Amino acid sequence: MTNEKAIEALKQIKTYTAATLLDEIDYAVKVLEKLKKDGVKDPLNTDFTKVAN
Repeated sequence: MTNEKAIEALKQIKTYTAATLLDEIDYAVKVLEKLKKDGVKDPLNTDFTKVAN
């Protein structure tokens, strides 16, 4: 699974989800887009303890 695939899937899910969950899906998309922009290709296997604030 890549960030791009996950982002696209979340955007498609957003079309069919309840209106009460749109903010949460938007947040998840923004997080994945930020990780992608910052070069994190495999967030589930990345050690974020070494990342500076």
